[in-house]
Amino acid sequence: MGLRARLALFFIAITVIPLAVAVIVLQLQLSERLDNVAQRELIASAAASRTAADAFRARAADLATDVAETNAARVLTSGDAAAAERVVTRRLRAPNDRAQILVMADSDGRILGSHFAAPRFADGRSGTVPSDEELAAALKGGEDITGALLEVREVMRPSRRRLGWVAAGIWADQGLLERLPYPGGGAVVVDGEVLAASDPAVAEGSADDLPAPGEIAQLRLAGTSVKATTVALGDEDGARLLLWHTAAPPLRLPGALLGLLVPAVLLAAAVGWVLASGVVAPVERAARVARSVAAGDLDQTLEPSGGRELGALAGALNTMSAELRERLAQLEASRDQLRQSLSRLGQTLSSSLDLDRTLAVVVETAIETLSANRGLLWLFTPERDALYVKVGRGVGQTVARLPVGSGLAGHVARVGVAFRIPADGDSVPFPSDDEPSAPHKLAVPMVGRGRVLGVLTILGDDPERPFSQDDLDTLRSFAAQASVAMENVMLHREAQRLSVTDPLTVLWNFRYFQLQADREMESAARFERPLSLLIIDLDHFKTVNDRFGHQVGDDVLVEVARRIQAATRVPDVVARYGGEEFVVLLPGTGLAGAVSTSERIRAAVSASKVTITTARDVAPLSVTCSIGVAEHPRHGTTVAGLLRSADAAMYLAKTQGRDRVVGAGIDDSSVGGPVGGGEAARR
Repeated sequence: MGLRARLALFFIAITVIPLAVAVIVLQLQLSERLDNVAQRELIASAAASRTAADAFRARAADLATDVAETNAARVLTSGDAAAAERVVTRRLRAPNDRAQILVMADSDGRILGSHFAAPRFADGRSGTVPSDEELAAALKGGEDITGALLEVREVMRPSRRRLGWVAAGIWADQGLLERLPYPGGGAVVVDGEVLAASDPAVAEGSADDLPAPGEIAQLRLAGTSVKATTVALGDEDGARLLLWHTAAPPLRLPGALLGLLVPAVLLAAAVGWVLASGVVAPVERAARVARSVAAGDLDQTLEPSGGRELGALAGALNTMSAELRERLAQLEASRDQLRQSLSRLGQTLSSSLDLDRTLAVVVETAIETLSANRGLLWLFTPERDALYVKVGRGVGQTVARLPVGSGLAGHVARVGVAFRIPADGDSVPFPSDDEPSAPHKLAVPMVGRGRVLGVLTILGDDPERPFSQDDLDTLRSFAAQASVAMENVMLHREAQRLSVTDPLTVLWNFRYFQLQADREMESAARFERPLSLLIIDLDHFKTVNDRFGHQVGDDVLVEVARRIQAATRVPDVVARYGGEEFVVLLPGTGLAGAVSTSERIRAAVSASKVTITTARDVAPLSVTCSIGVAEHPRHGTTVAGLLRSADAAMYLAKTQGRDRVVGAGIDDSSVGGPVGGGEAARR
């Protein structure tokens, strides 16, 4: 075979073979990559959905516990179905995002009270409001209720005998589905029946042979092939959340590419036929270098030879290798930086309950990910009428508060939509003078629990490197994940607060009081500082409950708690002791000062009548109290000892005529006047 033929075949080979191999490899790699991306999205979505569903069930459990601990014992003891109905109706209709179902039943399973929000199931589905028999079976035997996720709490007597059950829950319906994150589609399935679905076509069919929770399988839904997984919303045999992602269609070799290959083959053959033997050696050397570069050996270079044209080819090939080396080094550095940033962010978001640290990592990781210069995270003031900078990196100046609706961050906080400056179009808000200036800005809202929690702003100072729409999309997705962690921290803080406060009076509960009392007792003993304790009991309070009802009694307790709190100092610990009794810890106060403080509290409680807001037909009530005072260590060296001494003094105040203050172990230490007239509270 002659030289021209060999050269032509050579050109044909180096033209067609790499191109065909590249197309085939690209097809295989892209198909595999798309499949992996779909699986990762399903796994992440399943984890996020399970976390969200667990959070919703935890809120329902909180409501069931709250009702069981505050209302249920009294109602179940009396067996009053009307009272039970009022309790569950009031607790479920009150401003509440914790549950849609609330049920109270006695120890025999008899439903005393139940209230349901209307479920939103797909048309024609069997999920309906359950009957009393179904509810009783669910409470007593743990049987599932179609379409409902219940949290059941037992109500026990002090003797540990069961009084009954309180159950709160949510519907596994369209409303729940709309609050869960999923990449492609989602549906709620019970025993193969679709109760709710994001796709109406799926809602009209059935869903059998579903994969087990955590497994990914190929299914056909509504005539479409999808990758799907399931998340157990309750028991393993109960409701499941079906998540799916439409499978990527196989890539096909475009016909236009074949049309280009034919001219390329002919041209290569013509060029190879024309070339003489003088160019064979340089071309072969160039081909070898090119193949080495294509294989990843970017250190290969080609010495110029064979004339000006081949010399230019050698120079271009060498330049290309150098640029590829530089680009590869940049990509590897960027990849390592991104991996470190995301790893740091993931570890922080998944494990930290420190809000300040979490927010700082969010800002720093966002800056590193987008190769930006500066960043700020804005949070709302308590009134939600302005923003302030919670975390700033690279700002370097004091940033004033920004009114909601003013500037870029204020506008994003108001409308809940991300913006990029500069951007195409005229709808971008004008930045405020109170915001840091920069030629390029990104601002995205951080949304949780249905409202904007804050605004993440990223600044770029290089005029030649504007942010792209992809950067905005990346930051938006990043902020969404960070918002979940931020919301979890806030929920943790709220749970901590609720665990130490009395739900009626919003004072500290007795559990918190005991912790503080132990700490203050230890400090008083170590540093020989005075410490006193008060027990406050409302006079004739039983008369109020018996005559006007417990709702009026609750109004009296709330107002008295407010007056006691207002009459004490900031370091004093005011807590509800139980029923109509309150307890106050006075650090740094001896007996004389404690008696003086007690008289101030007694006067504040009886200073004016209590207006009843829940019953218009009840006139304002006069309220008085009796207070017992004890001092450490004179009347006790332990918290229990002080409580006993103060309680004995309080009962002495009762026997001496009420509406007075009595110090423990002191004769004639009572102060205050006789019981006032009118509707007085009685213990």
